[in-house]
Formats: sequence, structure tokens, C-alpha cells
Amino acid sequence: PDGNMPLTEAEEAARNAEEQAWADGAASRAAAEVQSNRRRAYQAESDHLHLEEERGEVPVGTWAAKVAEIKERFPK
Repeated sequence: PDGNMPLTEAEEAARNAEEQAWADGAASRAAAEVQSNRRRAYQAESDHLHLEEERGEVPVGTWAAKVAEIKERFPK
């Protein structure tokens, strides 16, 4: 024997419901991860470009190009 006791019908139903709830939340967890990854990338890579662009220190469109790159790297 493998040491596992069989589940009762109620335990099996509870486990199935828990697994389904986890699966149902997968899309929202994935979306939250994308948002978190984008937020960190924006802060590290693009926020400063926005200010530099406003001051004329980098060409117009630099910030938007970086934002597009980040969105491509972390698609929804």
C-alpha cells in the first residue's frame, strides 16, 4: 500500500470544489502578475524617460517606445 487513505465522498467533493476554485482564479492571478511585472518595469525603465522627454533630453517618442516594449514583453 502507498499509505494514502481513500477519501470519503464528502472529502472528494470538497477537494474537487477547491481545485475548481483554484482553476477559476487562474486568469485573475495571471492578470495580476502581468500588472505587477509591468509596474516594476515601468518604474525601472520608462518613468525617467517620460521626464527626460518633457525636458527635451531625449527624442520625442522615446518614452512611448519603451512603454510599448514593456507591454509587448508582458502581454495581457
